[in-house]
Amino acid sequence: MSGEDDKYYFPETLNHQNRYFGLPLDELIIIAPLTLLGVAFNMSTALGIVSGVLWWIVRYLKKGQGSYWLLNFCYWHLPTLIFRVTFRLIPESSFRHWRA
Repeated sequence: MSGEDDKYYFPETLNHQNRYFGLPLDELIIIAPLTLLGVAFNMSTALGIVSGVLWWIVRYLKKGQGSYWLLNFCYWHLPTLIFRVTFRLIPESSFRHWRA
């Protein structure tokens, strides 16, 4: 019975999401490139402040919502050209009524 305890993983809550370095994926995507660029070009202080401010803005926009809420918000309110790669299988958000 010692091996059966580790067989299944149950999250603490239903909306438990994967975290990398303690951050959800959408926040890590913002912080990681700026931190790596700061270290690579010896500008870690300036880019660290910028990444911290951007991280705070994303956390403020989400306000307890999940990562997919932010993705849906971007789909409906930002230009389609920005998210052409992400939303390539569904129509543009400007076409709000679909015809069958």
